[in-house]
Amino acid sequence: MRLLSLILLLFTCLTLWAQPKFNSPYSSFGIGDIVTPYFANQAGWGGQTAAFHDPFHLNLANPASYASLRSTALETGIYTKYSRYLSPTSSSQEWSGNLSHLALGFTLKSPINAVLDKVKSPWNYGMGIALTPYSRVGYNVETRDTLPGLEDVQNTFKGNGGLYRVAWTSAAKYKNTAFGANLGWVFGKTSYENTTIFYDTSSTTLPTFQDNNRQDLAANGFVWNLGVQHDFVLKRSEIDKNIPTRWVTVGLAGNGKYKLKAIEDRFQIRSRGQQINGNYSDADTLTALADQSRSLTLPAAFTVGIQYVKANKLKLGAQVGLESWSGYKNEARPESLRNTFSVSGGMEYIPNHLSYNKFLKRLRYRAGAYYRQDPRTVIGKDLNDIGFTVGIGLPVVLPRQQTSFVNLSLEIGKLGTDSPIEETYFRFTAGFTLNDNSWFYKRRFE
Repeated sequence: MRLLSLILLLFTCLTLWAQPKFNSPYSSFGIGDIVTPYFANQAGWGGQTAAFHDPFHLNLANPASYASLRSTALETGIYTKYSRYLSPTSSSQEWSGNLSHLALGFTLKSPINAVLDKVKSPWNYGMGIALTPYSRVGYNVETRDTLPGLEDVQNTFKGNGGLYRVAWTSAAKYKNTAFGANLGWVFGKTSYENTTIFYDTSSTTLPTFQDNNRQDLAANGFVWNLGVQHDFVLKRSEIDKNIPTRWVTVGLAGNGKYKLKAIEDRFQIRSRGQQINGNYSDADTLTALADQSRSLTLPAAFTVGIQYVKANKLKLGAQVGLESWSGYKNEARPESLRNTFSVSGGMEYIPNHLSYNKFLKRLRYRAGAYYRQDPRTVIGKDLNDIGFTVGIGLPVVLPRQQTSFVNLSLEIGKLGTDSPIEETYFRFTAGFTLNDNSWFYKRRFE
């Protein structure tokens, strides 16, 4: 029954992700806007992933974190984003939103059995599956120019689609060191369409000329990333010396280059204009390519982070990341991208996680900031993304005293300062984490 529910939820997510709810002019470059690989919990405090692990929350960016789970966690979320685009001649406002992720993770050793059996093992194991967007493409841009002998030239650029990733995660932890791997498959299809209309007024008998250029690119391939985390324990519980209460975690995560297979379809038609019925007058097909094999190479990446943790009270973290986008290759849409660097930091604070009658003291308050270089360069201008984040985690006690969470985060940032188009944005994410520690529980009858 649990598996059937998960399959139904998976198909629902694929259906909703397919709907066009995204508009970003910069997504016409590269493979689109890269989706940050973290969920609502980490988004609230700067996107801390490299050294983050938690008994009740998932962290897909570093698979080693799954070995620290002590409960089954089903996570999903929704987001909405407001963007204001500003150019030297115009401005626009856009709203977008969609599902953000669907992920399931679980520990392979029930914590209930560990208590009942009174058997302490230095090993722990975790596993999970996830479906997340990898990149998004969505834009609709129109420009008008005046050329000698022509009254007007209208250009319309449209694109939609993106890449998605389904991943299987496995992790193991021995004492204070955890290591894990994500093995996944990236797939998706993106459509690009450019239309140019020439309005000629030099002759009353000369009709409008129109060029239509459409390109469809479907890609898929195997992807992976590895991670490791180590806890340096600073203090242990006075009641049980096996339980750490303060520690510092150092985490590393990375991957090599991904080489994907792609199929390109491209058609270019020149005509004297499109009729009401959708047909073209005096149309000539200039280009017609179907099922052309292409290759797509995505970059290697590396992230390192550190976190200080006081159990059930305070988390402080920082991390840096590098991505080698100069090795990006796309045979269907050749383009040069730059290597990127990112840095972020944040904190989470819980006033009193055991407070009985004051719910606000049990909340998890989060704040952070980030700076990220974007691999795309537009008209010689680099794109840099800087932002601040705040978040809150609301614990929810369900039947059988199972504690789950609603995580809310707000990211406020600016992309492309001093670039042709500046984007100021607000992104709000609501994440839902359902926990259950009864999986793999061995029931006893006496």
